[in-house]
Parts: sequence; structure tokens; C-alpha cells
Amino acid sequence: MLTLHLLRHAKTNANSDSGLDFDRLLLEKGISQSKMMAQFFKMNDFQPKFIFCSSAKRTRATLKEIQKLHALEHAVEFRKELYLASRRDLLSFLCEVKGNGDVFIIGHNNGLSDLITYLVDDFYDLPTCSFVSITFDVDDWSEVSQSLGKVAVYFSPKEEG
Repeated sequence: MLTLHLLRHAKTNANSDSGLDFDRLLLEKGISQSKMMAQFFKMNDFQPKFIFCSSAKRTRATLKEIQKLHALEHAVEFRKELYLASRRDLLSFLCEVKGNGDVFIIGHNNGLSDLITYLVDDFYDLPTCSFVSITFDVDDWSEVSQSLGKVAVYFSPKEEG
């Protein structure tokens, strides 16, 4: 059995100082969301084997805020190809992972929501800083395909008040 963990970056500014989407920064709400996500990970002893993060500033910042409160034991790989990756790109990326440990991807919509919808055959639209774990009854990431997954965990941090 394999498990895929997906996290959409936290809430960001609509624009960046550079004018580039890639450079958008987290809002205070995004920092708060990331802290709540860190607490969720800590409570659930979340320690995936493979960790891949889009190299965009907002995904890196989301991860950094999480790691301030919950250190991840395995090394993170920052990957440019995960920036605004489509469902097809994400699935291809996943199928290339060598090894049988859990995979954690921190990325962007619409690709993440489209991937979840494809893998579990049920519509998902991830809000910012939302997390989904999908299990597969397969032994290798190259075997993952449409409708083979089952959502095991869904978590979306909500602010009080």
C-alpha cells in the first residue's frame, strides 16, 4: 500500500513586487494557516519518506512556516517542474518516483485538485493550505492510475472567529 500526501500552498498576496506569479508571498492568513497545518502534522506524527515542493516562493514559504513547528525528518527536494503543474504533469512526476515510501507534494491548484479528482473519481477543489492523503493498493508508484485511490485524510485549517 502506498500513500500520496498533497498540500496546496497557504494564502498569498494576489501580486508580487516583481510582478511574477512565481514570486508571490504569503499573507498573514497564510502564515496562520501554515501554523495550523504544522500542528495537525505534529498531532498525527506526519513523517513522509519522499518530500517534493514546488520551487515557487509561496510553496517554499508554506513549508518553512510548517517546519518552524514540525520538523520533517527526510530531505525536501525543491522542484521547478511542480510549479503550476497540471494533473498530467503531476501524475507523470509521481509515476517516476523510485521507492515504496509515502510521497508528499506541496504544490498549486488547479493541478492538485485535478489530480485528486482523477485519482479518487470524486470532485475535489482544494482551498489554500488544504491537505489530502490518498491511499493506493499498489506496490509501485508507476502503478498509480485513474480511480485507484481512496481519500484517507482531508484537512483544511480554519481560523477561529
